[in-house]
Amino acid sequence: MNDRPKLTIKKPLSPEKQSQLSQGLQYLMPNVIEKPSAKDQEHLMQKAQKKKKEEIKAALKWLYEKFPACFNPKNLKPLKLHIDKDISSFLGKENSPSKVKLKDALTYYTSNIHYLKAVIKGTHRYDLEGTQGEEITAEQKAYAQEKYEKTLQMMKAKKQHKNKSFSQEKADNPSQKE
Repeated sequence: MNDRPKLTIKKPLSPEKQSQLSQGLQYLMPNVIEKPSAKDQEHLMQKAQKKKKEEIKAALKWLYEKFPACFNPKNLKPLKLHIDKDISSFLGKENSPSKVKLKDALTYYTSNIHYLKAVIKGTHRYDLEGTQGEEITAEQKAYAQEKYEKTLQMMKAKKQHKNKSFSQEKADNPSQKE
């Protein structure tokens, strides 16, 4: 049999022992113990956002090339409801985006103020071939109008915040040239 005693903790470790244990663990696993600084976290967030934007752009480019009659950045048309189900049969092929990236791209596309205007002013929705489909209901137009107004308010608030921040930086650093 094994004569070595088993390690058991019957009472809490003293602060000195806790410190020694912590230092030993940091030596063994330095990356696990350390938390990234706020600046590093911000940098990682910006990097992730940039990557997501690039993925959305790539997915939109694929949509523009694959379905030009339906997806045209210069002539936005109201899309058929649940058009993602029609598109899903084209996924998994060469250069096609994943389902998640497609969902993000469609969300971005349909949240665009120009797309919302197209829904508000439009009468019908369009399928992948650009064929006119179901009629846009009054409820759908009202929802698009509400979303359009909220988006404009957010853009206005963001612009004001940006201008306020710029004015504050200018006040803090009067040596900046205008």
